[in-house]
Amino acid sequence: MNPKPIMTPPPEHPRLFLRKQHLPKLREYMERPELKQAWERLVKYSEYSLEEAHSEHCPGDVYVIEANALMYLLKEDRKAGWKAKTLALTSITKNFNPNFQDISRDIGRLMLAGAIVYDWCYELVTEEERAFFIRHFKRLAELLECGYPPVKEGAFVGHSCEWMIQRDMLGTGIAIYDEDPEMYEVSAGRVLHQMVPARNFFYPSGWHHQGDGYGGVRFQCELYPTFIFDRMGFGNVYDPAQSEVGYQWIYTRRPDGKLLRDGDTTPVMLKQTKYTRLHFIYSILGGYYKDPYFITQSQKDEGRFQDKDVLFAFLFADPDVQAKPLEELPLTRYFGAPTGVMVARTGWEDGIDSKTVVAEMKVGMYQYNNHQHLDAGAFQLYYKGNLAIDSGSYKGSSGKYHSPHNKYYFKRTIAHNTMLVYDPDELQQYPYVKDGGLVWPNVNDGGQRWPNEGRPPLTLDDLLNKDFKRADVLAHAIGPDPIRPDFSYIKGDITAAYSNKMKQFQRSFLFLNFKDDSHPAALIVFDRVVSANADFRKYWLLHSIEEPHIEGSRTTISRSEDGYNGQLVNDTLLPAQGNQQIEKVGGPGKEYWVFGTNYVNDFPGTKEQGEWRIEVSPREPASEDLFLNVMQVKDIDGPAALPTVKVETESVVGAKINDWVVLFSKSGEKLQEDIVLPELSGNADELGREWHYWVADLAPGVWTAELESPASQGAEWERRHLATETVTGEGGVLHWTWTAATGRIRLSCRGRGDADQARFGEGGNAQ
Repeated sequence: MNPKPIMTPPPEHPRLFLRKQHLPKLREYMERPELKQAWERLVKYSEYSLEEAHSEHCPGDVYVIEANALMYLLKEDRKAGWKAKTLALTSITKNFNPNFQDISRDIGRLMLAGAIVYDWCYELVTEEERAFFIRHFKRLAELLECGYPPVKEGAFVGHSCEWMIQRDMLGTGIAIYDEDPEMYEVSAGRVLHQMVPARNFFYPSGWHHQGDGYGGVRFQCELYPTFIFDRMGFGNVYDPAQSEVGYQWIYTRRPDGKLLRDGDTTPVMLKQTKYTRLHFIYSILGGYYKDPYFITQSQKDEGRFQDKDVLFAFLFADPDVQAKPLEELPLTRYFGAPTGVMVARTGWEDGIDSKTVVAEMKVGMYQYNNHQHLDAGAFQLYYKGNLAIDSGSYKGSSGKYHSPHNKYYFKRTIAHNTMLVYDPDELQQYPYVKDGGLVWPNVNDGGQRWPNEGRPPLTLDDLLNKDFKRADVLAHAIGPDPIRPDFSYIKGDITAAYSNKMKQFQRSFLFLNFKDDSHPAALIVFDRVVSANADFRKYWLLHSIEEPHIEGSRTTISRSEDGYNGQLVNDTLLPAQGNQQIEKVGGPGKEYWVFGTNYVNDFPGTKEQGEWRIEVSPREPASEDLFLNVMQVKDIDGPAALPTVKVETESVVGAKINDWVVLFSKSGEKLQEDIVLPELSGNADELGREWHYWVADLAPGVWTAELESPASQGAEWERRHLATETVTGEGGVLHWTWTAATGRIRLSCRGRGDADQARFGEGGNAQ
């Protein structure tokens, strides 16, 4: 059992969600146009009669109870107060079958409605009625999935991390604390000693691990303790980084209004571009943290609040917070430890014809299981349609939680744009998966392993002391302008996500914003993969909605249906052309293919779940393989794709595209010695032009770039200084521009002494 909370409810009523000092401001809000929708619906709820409250025409008796209790507080309407109490005393006696799926949500909300009456209408409730309420509150609490006391399930994921403890039981405990402190002590103890530390661990990344569907659900629930404790006078119990989480769904918002997919999620219908859940979240989150960009996103998503959210949309919003345009935000955002994701955009323009590109580059440092997928190292790419996608769907009888499609395909690495290494004997090491008290045989998709056999972490200590760590961010850099960057870079070591079949998997992502409507952007992915056995086949994956077309080393993916007009052109530069095999998998009977089995989803879907992928593999067995893929986006009917050329020396390898030369360390290690870079071809169209040179994997220190040209006589070299820049340990990147001339470029590191450690260890990246 958790220690009793130090913070106890103030000895007054009301104290649940509001106190007397909040009432004048709420009375003002009754007249504010920004809250018109919420207030008018609350008035409508309050007008249902006692008989109508239980009819099919009413959204629910709990909303009638809560609305009338609010009218009693704000309008001092005793008739409304009596109606709220009378209806609550009747409704609280309901019987429920706790075996019905998700019934805890209904049970908890009924408890909360009764608690609101108990607290807000305290003067109208007799001692006998209070005892009646408390007896039924505890009866209902015992039916909840979390149990009573609430000791079941964990602190990170699961239904117990939704409303039942963080709002319903906690709120009920606050209401009845003076008469019976037990419910508050056991629920607040669980929230403050387990759930808050768990969230304060991952909030600093600004990313919710449960994705774009369940992440929004769970995050909404996590906001209730923010308001509950703050309104009681205790301030914010969470790390202030909670305010950053909302940016996940701002940056991953596609120009067509939908979201990049993450975790267990259902592809939304073609015309659906409003997210009422996020509308509510941004409204109250923006109000609490006074964030003008959240208010903007709330307005963009504006629609009809769900009935369950209307009361809190009114109580928690702040209509005085003014919106600011999203165009003021940086185009790239790094969601740091303990997540390790970078999202890069080329703009904020909305619409199916928007020129905006959105790229998600995921390292993925921790695996929490539940609705999170085995997708460390994955990427997504959108331009005038979803091009590089997350495949599969959380929908239908064959797609729901624990269905074969969900547990054997959709959640697995094979459904994502990352790397497989196929060990035919892997199931001998991991024969089973366990989740929610169930055990089922595992399948071998060649991908990442389930940490803790599939069971989620129960506490923060559990997460940190078991094998849930799956990757590390090795470097990240954005520049040269941090607001409108030309490049966005992140590199990770993802070895730990796999079984011992993987000796090393390092993946580098580089997104280039060309700032050119004809050729908007490119995403370069460089991988170093070392398997435990040379015979373990490696697969580089790229998923798509429409059928890919392969010509030699070039793969073209289009999104031509439903009004979209985007195209992805991928050039596979490594493995080398003579050692590469590019195959497409998909189409009827193979949409969700896992080495011999198609884990079909019978829901008709929206095409967004995809049904195609390419697999890039080396032909010759080897323990170590390098993969280099350059993806550019363009209009289907636009100019021809840009040529892409591999550039390579003994120590570095990379690509030349547009006016960029980008290079990575072939060994995966930090480069410290002098490096001679590949020369340009010397063609007239290359010389005399301005080029971007970008080199990764450099040791921290002061690096100098010089152009070496043969002297007119003898073997001496003439040297011309090009750039001297500081490379940080955080980024490891050197970037400069120069007008090309004949000769070779030499990079030299001056190194650094101990006195320079503080100077070069943190901060920006060399530009």
